[in-house]
Amino acid sequence: MVRRSTVCVLAAALLLAGTACEVKKSSNPLSPTVAGPIPGVQITAPKMIDPSNGARVEVDKQPITLTIENAATNGVRPLWYSFDVATDAGFTNKVYSRDNVTPGEGRTSVKLPDPLATGRTYYWRARAQDGANTGAFAATARFDVFTPIVINAPVLVAPAPNEILTTVRPRFTVTNATHTGPVGPINYLIELADSSTFANKVGQTVAEQPGQTSFDTPQDLPFGKVLYWHVKAYDPTTQGPFSETRSFQTPVAPPPGHNPSPGPGVPSGPAPNDAINLGLAIIENSPADVASWPATATITSLDLGNGGAAVGFTKKDGPGSWPDVPFVTPGETLQYTLWIVLKINGQWYASGCIQFWRGLGRNGGPPSQYGQNWYYDPVRWGPMAGYQPSNGEQVGFLVTAGDARNNGNVVVKERSNVVVVPFPTNGGSFSFTTGRLPFGR
Repeated sequence: MVRRSTVCVLAAALLLAGTACEVKKSSNPLSPTVAGPIPGVQITAPKMIDPSNGARVEVDKQPITLTIENAATNGVRPLWYSFDVATDAGFTNKVYSRDNVTPGEGRTSVKLPDPLATGRTYYWRARAQDGANTGAFAATARFDVFTPIVINAPVLVAPAPNEILTTVRPRFTVTNATHTGPVGPINYLIELADSSTFANKVGQTVAEQPGQTSFDTPQDLPFGKVLYWHVKAYDPTTQGPFSETRSFQTPVAPPPGHNPSPGPGVPSGPAPNDAINLGLAIIENSPADVASWPATATITSLDLGNGGAAVGFTKKDGPGSWPDVPFVTPGETLQYTLWIVLKINGQWYASGCIQFWRGLGRNGGPPSQYGQNWYYDPVRWGPMAGYQPSNGEQVGFLVTAGDARNNGNVVVKERSNVVVVPFPTNGGSFSFTTGRLPFGR
């Protein structure tokens, strides 16, 4: 009996020892078998760092990285974090969720795997856990993902650089500014000044028009002035940069009382669409009163090619032409003369140099040789003799009836308007519309 009892006592002792070991093991707070909160352990909410509440994130600055300042705990178990991003403040529509994020040193960050859709508001939150205890979520932060508005500079079209205008009420034209993002209504600010610094300037706003935007000057600009202009586009929230700055020159003022009358019912010069007032030009080797001749023709094209010059013009009174006049040999007739107008040392000079007879397509040689081909004699052409315009220099042209060279055979004193083009040393052609300046092609 004693032997049996001893066995029973030993068995009971072993059972109690096993139970004691289990109790000791389960009291370890780091044990993964602990279920439920550990009494007395508190975990604070992490602090939301980035994106901050109300932040705006540009669509190309993605994927977003969420950053928190680590939570604190009075427990001994290590913390880990969970992050949520949703499209609603209640987090019923989550677009990102991650658990078991290992904490960093002082701060913890997670980078979203993909960019979020633009044009939306998002909400995010984070909290800490230790496996047995869970801290509170930090205050929810919201942020917006947006496509930034970018408005580029418009491109200036007219007036052209350094252009001499035919009117003191020009039309300004720009190619519309390109832009990205959700822009609002686009407007353009046109600034005009008397210097490139724009210290003394006036401005005018015009709403965007399809493709190109134009603005007509509402009042006369001063005569004979070099003016500067630039343009910028903007919408209700975003200002674009200014375009390049260009200059142009308004036409010179007609002399007081300069209104010769060539006859009843015949218009007198200078023509309304003259780019240069011939009344202020010194005429060399041609009729000195050409400025007063009625402008019964309008130049429509000017081709200054290397094979010679060719000019197109229309008569105001119909498709006819000026009467031919006798030329060099019997039976040979001349139709019109092409004039050039040059500014030399600040003074305009003009001369009828190149004669055209019917059927002659081109005459005068290449532009690079005008100085030696058109006005080669100092006796006849004075300061114009041998003068070769530089490339891009503003040069005027017109045509007159008959032979205007050497004060030749002029039966009908009529002329075209005067046009101005940037001189193309290597050849170029221009087309014109009434009252406007040339468009090179």
